[in-house]
Amino acid sequence: MIWTREQTRALTDRVLSLSKAEETFVAVSGSERASVRFARNTATTSGATTAVSLAITASVGKRSGSVTTAQFDDASLQRALRSAEEIARVSPENPEAMPVLGPQTYAPVTAYFDDVVSATPEWRASSVATAIALSKAKDVVSAGFVETQAAMQAVASSKGLFAYDRFTAADYNLTSRTRDGSGSGWASKSFNELRLLQPGALAEAAIGKAAMASNPVAIEPGAYTVVLEPAAVADMLAFMLFSANARQADEGRSFFAKKGGGNRIGEQILGDTVRIYSDPGHPLAPSISFDNEGLPIVKQTWIEKGVLKDLFYSRFWAQKMGKTPTAGPANVIMDGGTSTMADLIAGTERGLLVTRFWYVRPLDPQSLLLTGLTRDGLFLIEKGKVTRPVKNMRWNESPIVALNNVDALTAPERVVSGEGIGGSGLALVCPAARIREFRFTSSSDAV
Repeated sequence: MIWTREQTRALTDRVLSLSKAEETFVAVSGSERASVRFARNTATTSGATTAVSLAITASVGKRSGSVTTAQFDDASLQRALRSAEEIARVSPENPEAMPVLGPQTYAPVTAYFDDVVSATPEWRASSVATAIALSKAKDVVSAGFVETQAAMQAVASSKGLFAYDRFTAADYNLTSRTRDGSGSGWASKSFNELRLLQPGALAEAAIGKAAMASNPVAIEPGAYTVVLEPAAVADMLAFMLFSANARQADEGRSFFAKKGGGNRIGEQILGDTVRIYSDPGHPLAPSISFDNEGLPIVKQTWIEKGVLKDLFYSRFWAQKMGKTPTAGPANVIMDGGTSTMADLIAGTERGLLVTRFWYVRPLDPQSLLLTGLTRDGLFLIEKGKVTRPVKNMRWNESPIVALNNVDALTAPERVVSGEGIGGSGLALVCPAARIREFRFTSSSDAV
């Protein structure tokens, strides 16, 4: 059972009352998880876990020490506190240390849903059984998992801060391969509400993609028009936002740095149809109301009509620069358009349909150049139709360039990226996109 606000507050109050440090910060996290995993068309493991942990950070001046415990009797708490205080005394000073926060005001959000909490072992087993049955019927081999969880988080400080919230998540992931290993397909989703997760439809998508991808042919690398499914767009979006750090920009270490000093806030960096923002109350990706320091998470616009509106400010850098610190965010949303996937494909004379990316890594922070591979379904589009599977390819591209070359978008949807970004840690909502002149550099024999 997830701890209530009252139970959690009683624990944090007890810890703070026992502390002897100048400042004390306490974080409590707890979860109930249940899952079924499968591989080679057979269920392999099933289990459930319940855990609550407490992290204590004691500060003495600009020195701090942290200890984590899962034992909550007074003697155990005393030991943890004394250990944290001792670590703080012998640690080097952190010149950028910030004082703990006092009381904050949080807007109510709802990220906790009873249908996830009520999910039964039979429901999880049935979701897996559907994928296994369909895999056998289509003569492909599949592996994956289904997991449901309910979780809570709380933070408190010796200055009177207390914040508590809870959330739920239902996750599904499936990878399928043809018997000869030449074709593969993939689907993954994460939602706060169980009713939004459709395991049967996801299994059909991944298994159908694997069958379509069998016996791919190699094509020459080069610049192609691409239709990126939402999972591929999500990696572009996430890696761009990961770099949108105000300090890195102000110090001249990123694409967001302005020539001559400062940052590019206020400049047009993307096409004027692009809007990217965060909103803890978004219906497809609701989040808790505070971050790991206790700052309130609020709706925030990052890019509006292609113009950079804000960057991420840590509390230290915000204080130094006279700005407002950025909490979280816990989600990132990119507006979409009115096209369908069929429209994106039909409007492509010659190009590539990309299921997802894999092994995405940064090459150059100044241009935001990334590299990665396609995976689990790459297909040639000719005269508006998908004609044949293509061997995977390596690409080198910047999300800045790619998002400036967008000419059509679908409606946005909740997404898990190929790199696994988009679950409960940082929820992503974005569309599929048709993008001109996407650069592929070499072919790959990997499936």
